[in-house]
Amino acid sequence: MKTALFLLIAFCTVLPVLSQDNHEDSVPPSDGVFYRDGKAWKPLQQLSMAGGGLKHVGKMFVPGLTPQMVWTFRGSEAPIQIEDRRPTFYVREAPVLENIAGRSERDLVIVRFDKKKDHRELQTTSGGNMFTYKAGFSKERLPEIEVKKVADGLFTVTPTQYLKAGEYMLTFSALGNSGYDFGIK
Repeated sequence: MKTALFLLIAFCTVLPVLSQDNHEDSVPPSDGVFYRDGKAWKPLQQLSMAGGGLKHVGKMFVPGLTPQMVWTFRGSEAPIQIEDRRPTFYVREAPVLENIAGRSERDLVIVRFDKKKDHRELQTTSGGNMFTYKAGFSKERLPEIEVKKVADGLFTVTPTQYLKAGEYMLTFSALGNSGYDFGIK
């Protein structure tokens, strides 16, 4: 009888600890953007533009033609390179950033960079003349994504189709001047 009581007490003590460990393992360890590689959380590093400007400035001298705005980012590759062509990212927001305009799950996008020898570029305008000029990312740069809210301040982001090999950024910014970069091998 004492053995059964001891086992019951031990089971009741250990069970909550085990379920807590499993829960903690399913949530990123801190605020930020993470990719889960097996059982390990890999934090994506935050990245801001290093510069930028107009490309094809000569078009300005032809009436009706417009140059293109391009941001540049340091390094030709992100520190996190992923083999999974349809990765799931976990975004954990600090409580103070929750529900701030421009920081909700509805504002997230994944955008593809143009890779250069020593940097990456992101074209933020398109169109060759004043009638076709558009600000923002072209559809070719924006893979479709599915965003699921897991809890307050925690959501997942998954591309709906396989990503092409290349360099990408997950961003809240419609301007594309900062975000979290990653590469697809």
